[in-house]
Amino acid sequence: MELKSPIALYICAGVAAVFVIAAFITIKIKRKYKGGKKTYLPEYLTKESMYKTRVVWYNILKYVLIVLIITSIVLSGFLMARPYKTESKQLANYNRDIILCMDISTTCDNLNAELIDKLEDVVRELNGERFGIVIFNTSPVLLCPLTNDYQYIIEVLDKVKEGLKMRLDYSTGKILFSDKLYEYEAYISNGTLVDNQERGSSIIGDGLAAACLDFYDYEEKPDRTRVIVLSTDNELYGEEIITLPEAGQMCQDRDITVFGVGTEKMAAADKAMMKQVVEDTGGTFYYGEDRDIVGNIVDDIRAQIATLDDTRYEIIETEMPTKPFLLLLFSISLMLLLAFILKV
Repeated sequence: MELKSPIALYICAGVAAVFVIAAFITIKIKRKYKGGKKTYLPEYLTKESMYKTRVVWYNILKYVLIVLIITSIVLSGFLMARPYKTESKQLANYNRDIILCMDISTTCDNLNAELIDKLEDVVRELNGERFGIVIFNTSPVLLCPLTNDYQYIIEVLDKVKEGLKMRLDYSTGKILFSDKLYEYEAYISNGTLVDNQERGSSIIGDGLAAACLDFYDYEEKPDRTRVIVLSTDNELYGEEIITLPEAGQMCQDRDITVFGVGTEKMAAADKAMMKQVVEDTGGTFYYGEDRDIVGNIVDDIRAQIATLDDTRYEIIETEMPTKPFLLLLFSISLMLLLAFILKV
């Protein structure tokens, strides 16, 4: 706790000190007999216990009254000094954009389903940041542009997750083909298989490049933190327009950090390439499809993303008059009560 005008407290403390000295000098002078007529009081009354008790209580209350007057003066000075406290508050940081970029080919279904399940918790914790979703196979699709409408983002993620799980269940024979399966399969496939027969599938470089370009305002707002979470097995089955290393260089040029999540059974060469590309952007490479492993990966990504922000703080001053004012009010009330009792 600090004081804005401590001089006010010093002045009132000085006044209180002068009052203490004057009060005790006055009391001492009153005890001396300086002549004149004395009030007659029969001697037997002075020996009565009731009289003695009243005198004792009178003296006690008199000193209590003096203490209350001093306290009131000091508290008044304390209030005039304007006590306050300072707090350091983290400014709301809305300068972060995150794009989830998923290889939607069937070999990544299990990884993507687990990843979405964990990332939904991350989305629920966001506060003003923008989040987007890109899916790709032969061709990339912007499924959800950058937005801070978290309810909509969760709805999109739920649909993708449901489509992935239904496709997994169908491939293992747990469910039969149905209109619902067709609907969800279409949701996660439409637009991702353009020229599939000519170009092939799992074209990872094009997918990452598309996510990179979907940060549409990087020139107008260069101070924003931009992150891509890329999930893929990096197993190319087609002809790329942009290779994965070239897409990684695009991300570097735009100060975009890429966190890569690979499948558990990635080929060693694919894993090494993806790891190099991701780490060159300042991100981290992970792999694994187990629920616990993916959960740990997302926790680590969340922690690392938080460190990328340029966190700023502001100092907030809060005045604190309530407690001293209540104490002053209480002190004055007691002082008036004692003054009435003592008839002074």
